[in-house]
Order: sequence, then structure tokens, then C-alpha cells
Amino acid sequence: MNAWESVFMQSRVNDGYYAEDRLPEQAWQWPKSTWFRGRLYKVREQQSTASLKSPRRILSKAQVAAELN
Repeated sequence: MNAWESVFMQSRVNDGYYAEDRLPEQAWQWPKSTWFRGRLYKVREQQSTASLKSPRRILSKAQVAAELN
């Protein structure tokens, strides 16, 4: 019997041993200092500086009409 067969045979559906209610509770937190978090910070920082350099401007309807004519 392989590992998956063992898992399915022990499931509650198959009347196997199942003790979820008696499992010990564990407090768990996401890791704080990881490469991925640092990379995310760097990418977000680059995006915010890129948006500041954007040549976009907000035009009123009259300005848009004037530029189209």
C-alpha cells in the first residue's frame, strides 16, 4: 500500500482512525524577513517612483475638445 492509499484508508469517510478534535493547536505566523518580502518591497518602491515620473495629466473636457480640434 502506498502513502496515498494509506491516507484514504485512514480517512473519516472510510471509517478510519481520525482524531482531528484531539490534535494539538499551534500558533503560527508568516515569516517576516524573506527574500520574497524584500523583492516585493523593492518592486512596489520602483512602481511608486515610476508613477511619479509619469507624463500623464488630468485634462478637463474643454481641454480634450481643444486638443482634438
